[in-house]
Amino acid sequence: MIFPWGGVLWFGYPSWTLVPSILFGICYILLIHLRDQYKKLIALLWFYLLGYILGMTFAIEPNMIWFFFYLENLLVWRFGDDIRSYRMVSYVLALSAVMLWVLFFAPTVLEKVMTVLITTFIIAMHYFQRQNYLESKVKEEIYQKNKEINLLSAENERNRIGRDLHDTLGHTFAMMTLKTELALKQLEKKNLAAVNKELRELNQISQESMKNVRELINNLKYRTVAEELDNITEVFTLSDIGLTVDNQLNLDTLSPVIQSSMTMILRELTTNIIKHAGANQCHIKLYRTDELTIDVSDNGCGFAQLTGEELHSIKERLQLVKGDVVILSSQNPTLIRVTLEEGDGL
Repeated sequence: MIFPWGGVLWFGYPSWTLVPSILFGICYILLIHLRDQYKKLIALLWFYLLGYILGMTFAIEPNMIWFFFYLENLLVWRFGDDIRSYRMVSYVLALSAVMLWVLFFAPTVLEKVMTVLITTFIIAMHYFQRQNYLESKVKEEIYQKNKEINLLSAENERNRIGRDLHDTLGHTFAMMTLKTELALKQLEKKNLAAVNKELRELNQISQESMKNVRELINNLKYRTVAEELDNITEVFTLSDIGLTVDNQLNLDTLSPVIQSSMTMILRELTTNIIKHAGANQCHIKLYRTDELTIDVSDNGCGFAQLTGEELHSIKERLQLVKGDVVILSSQNPTLIRVTLEEGDGL
């Protein structure tokens, strides 16, 4: 706002223009901070800004056309308007009116050329800022969707842990309580043989419980492939991605090390599809040739250019087992194949 205010001091602008210029600054700040529910007031302030720019450009200084940049920022970053909004329509009409007025009535060719260049620059800046806004909006939507997916995954994991704890320990504690009560009753009757029997059984239940807890802790460290596929199906449904699974393996026969590796690889590949691919269809195939093979394909954007640095985290995981990962098709569709060897130690 230094330009119109300084114009009164240094460039001979009429002193009365200070008042509408100050009001312009106030209206602009109000438009930034007003809530959307005040629609009529927002419209009034918007048209005041337009009227100010038109009046100053026509009556005082043609270079006030630069003030359309203020409105452009509001259109893109404050309102996110497209071409159908009244603000966008009025903005285009006002900018066109200024350009036509200068083209017809400007005294010099230089002023006409400069006006066309300025208008073109304003339109180009609006286009690029609009693209940046849309990209940031898409990123925010992806972030929110990923946040929901992560929350769902965490909730599923909590439910699984709760079920496992209930199934594993609930029955055990009930039996231990019952055995303790029986032992106390027999102790009151001074039936030491019965007390000894109950305590021995209680000790056996305690040892079995410790064994079950160890197994539970080990199971919590990784999902089986079947459990991971169920989780992937649920997450893909939330993400509106169609999923087909062709499982030709007997998953129960796979060793814990292989299951853990396959689970982490499937999780990594499908997470990449959700977060980065922009796909709406995915296909997972599990089968055995000479090796265990995982094929994951999708119809997303794929890899624009292969550099050899892709899927580095999966490659690091495969260093723990004898395996390999290859991108068979980078686009249309994207197809990734992972192979794992079943060694004696696995």
